[in-house]
Amino acid sequence: MISFRKISAASKGKLIRAYLSEGTALDDAGRKLATYYIGRDPRASWRPDMAPAVAQALGINPALAPGDDALERLFEAKRGDTGEAWTANKRSVSAYDLTASPDKSVTLAIEFARDDAEKAALIQAVWRANDDAMRYVAGEIGWARRGRGGQDGMEPGEVGWASFMHFTARPTLAVQDGPDGQTYVMDVPVPGDPQTHIHNAMFNLVVTADGHIGSLDTAAMHDRMHEFDGFFQARLADELRALGIEVAYNKGELAAVIACIPEFARDAFSKGHKATVRKAKVYAEQHGLDWDALPAERKLALLGTTAQHARLEKFDGKGDRELWREQAERIGWQHTTAITGEAAPAPTREQRIEQAARFAIRHIEEEFATAAVLNLGVLRMWAARGLIGTGLSGTGLSGTEDINAVMREVEHRGITLHGEQARLIVGEMAAPMRDDEPGQARMRTRVTNTVQVRIERELMALSKAAAVDGGGALSEAAVERAVVASGIDYHKDPEVGPAQLAAVRAFGTGGGLVFLEGAAGVGKTSRVLPPVVAAWKADGRRVIGLSQAWRQADALQDAGIERTVAMQPFLAGVQSGDIEVDRNTVLVVDEAAQIGPRQFLELLKLWQETGCVIRALGDREQCQAIEASSAVEIMARVLPPEALPELLATVRQKSERTREIADLFRKGQAEEALD
Repeated sequence: MISFRKISAASKGKLIRAYLSEGTALDDAGRKLATYYIGRDPRASWRPDMAPAVAQALGINPALAPGDDALERLFEAKRGDTGEAWTANKRSVSAYDLTASPDKSVTLAIEFARDDAEKAALIQAVWRANDDAMRYVAGEIGWARRGRGGQDGMEPGEVGWASFMHFTARPTLAVQDGPDGQTYVMDVPVPGDPQTHIHNAMFNLVVTADGHIGSLDTAAMHDRMHEFDGFFQARLADELRALGIEVAYNKGELAAVIACIPEFARDAFSKGHKATVRKAKVYAEQHGLDWDALPAERKLALLGTTAQHARLEKFDGKGDRELWREQAERIGWQHTTAITGEAAPAPTREQRIEQAARFAIRHIEEEFATAAVLNLGVLRMWAARGLIGTGLSGTGLSGTEDINAVMREVEHRGITLHGEQARLIVGEMAAPMRDDEPGQARMRTRVTNTVQVRIERELMALSKAAAVDGGGALSEAAVERAVVASGIDYHKDPEVGPAQLAAVRAFGTGGGLVFLEGAAGVGKTSRVLPPVVAAWKADGRRVIGLSQAWRQADALQDAGIERTVAMQPFLAGVQSGDIEVDRNTVLVVDEAAQIGPRQFLELLKLWQETGCVIRALGDREQCQAIEASSAVEIMARVLPPEALPELLATVRQKSERTREIADLFRKGQAEEALD
C-alpha cells in the first residue's frame, strides 16, 4: 500500500534523516557493499531521473549518493549545499513521505530467496514499481501554484525525491521533542517483522519550464492515494510476472500477492511489539527522568538502551534474520523459490481492459451500496486495481493510459444496483480547502448514478405530497385532550417545553409525513410521543414503532407503542402479507437519519397505497444512514415548515458546568472530562 505523511520544515532534519535511514550514517564505506547486487543504495538514493533544474533548486548533485548533511538540510526546506531557503516564500512542509509497501508475500520471497541473485531480482522489481508509481504521483501533483492557493493558475513542473528502502517493520512511536516541540515518528529498535517498503521523501518543490519554483499541488494526494497505490500494485504484479512468478490478489483484492507464499506464513510474520515503549518510560521514571519533558534525541537513546537489554534477555542477542528463520522453522514453513515458471503469455489489450472493467464494476457496485456519491478517485482506484490481475501496457508510465481506458469502459457499460441498470453521472462539486491549501474552494469531481438520482427524486416527490395530505390528521381538540391527560407540564421548563408541545401538535395534526428533528435528550420519545400515541390509540389507530435495529425500535415501547419492529423485517413482512398496513396505521420511525433513501421510499409508497401516517424522529447530525445518504436529509429539502418541527435545546445539559464537561468530551479531552 502507499501511504503518506507530511514532513514539517520546522522539524530537526537530523531526526528525520535518522528515521528514514534507520539510524545509520550514510557517509561511510558500506555503500559499495550495499549496492553490489541491487544497483542502488537502499539506505538513500535520489530519484533515478532527477531533472537538472530540480537538482539545482535543491542544491544537490544527483550523480553522487545522498549525504547526511544535505538530507538534513533538505528536510528543513533548505538547500542541500548552502543551507539557504529554497525560495523567499517560507515552506511549512518540506516534503511528503510517500511509503510504498508490497504485500507481505513479496517481503517473504525476498527474505527467504534461494540465493542473492533471486533476492536482487525481487528487490529490483519492487524498486522499478516504486519509481514508476512515484513518477505517476509527481505527474499529478507536480503543478506549481501561482498566487495564494493557486488563484493565479497552476503550471506543470519537475519534481524530485529521495528514496529509502527498509526491510523490517518495527513498531513506531510518536515522540515529542520536549513538552512544546515538534512531534516525530520514530522506530522502536526492537526485533521487528520482515516487511520490505520504500519511503519516498518527495520534496515540496516544483520547478516549471520557465524556472519558476512553486510548491506541490497536494489536493490529489487526499483523493487519489488509493489510485496511486493501485497503479503501484499493478506495476509490481507485471514485474513479478516477468520473473516467472505466479501472482494473485490478496483477500480484499487490493494488492498483488505471490501465490506460492501461504497465508499462514504471511500471518505469522505480521505482528507488533509495543512492550519496549512502556519499558522505556518506566526506565526513565526509575532514573528520575520526566519522559514528556525529554528532548527527542534523549528519548530515542532510551528506547535503544531498553531494546538492547530486552534483546539480550529474551533473544540472546540474536539478529532479526536469525529470529525469522527460527520462526519459520517453528511454524513448519520452508521456502525454496518464488520463481515457479516462465512468464505467462499476456492477453491482448482489449481483453485486459474488458476484464479489468468487469472487476472495477463489481467493486463500484459495492461502493454505491453504502454511498450516494463517490469521489472520482474511488472509481479510478478500482480501475487501477483491476489491472493488477490483467497487467499494464508496456513499461514505465505507459500503463497509466490503461486506467483511463478502463474508466471509459466502465462508463460505457454502467452498473447494476438493486437489479436495475444504472448509468454513472459525473459532475463537479465545490469542496472546502484544507488548512494547508489556502485560497478559494476547489472543485472536486464526484460521481453518482441514475438509480440513486431516480430514488432521490421519487423520495422528494412523495415526501412533499405526503406532507400536505391531511387525510390521517387528528383534530386539534383530540390532541389537546391527550396533552391534558398525559399530565406532562410543558410550561415547567421554558427552554424546551414550548417546542416539545409544538412538536406534539405537529405530530397529531400534521399531514401524512412529519419529521421531528432533535438531538438525544430533548424529550422526543419521553415528552413528545406519549400524548400523541395516546391520541392515536383513542382514535382507533394501530401504532407500529420502527427503527433500523431491533433495540432502537423496542425503545419506543416506553412511549406506549406496543408493537415494535426493525425496519428490514417490517418491510419483508409487508411484502409477504404477514404485516398489514392500512389507513388506520401510524408508522413511528425512530433514529430516522439511519434509514436509507430506498427503505424510506418503501414507507412512502405504503402511504401512497394505503393512506397510513408516517412520523419520523431523529438527528441529522448524529448518525448517517448505512445505505447511501440519509433519507431525512433528502426529505428536508422539500418538506414545508409545518412538517419539520425542531427541538434544538437539550434537557440533559442544564448547567454551564455540564455543558463544559460535554465540550471536553467533544474535544477529545476524555480524562479531564471524567475527572
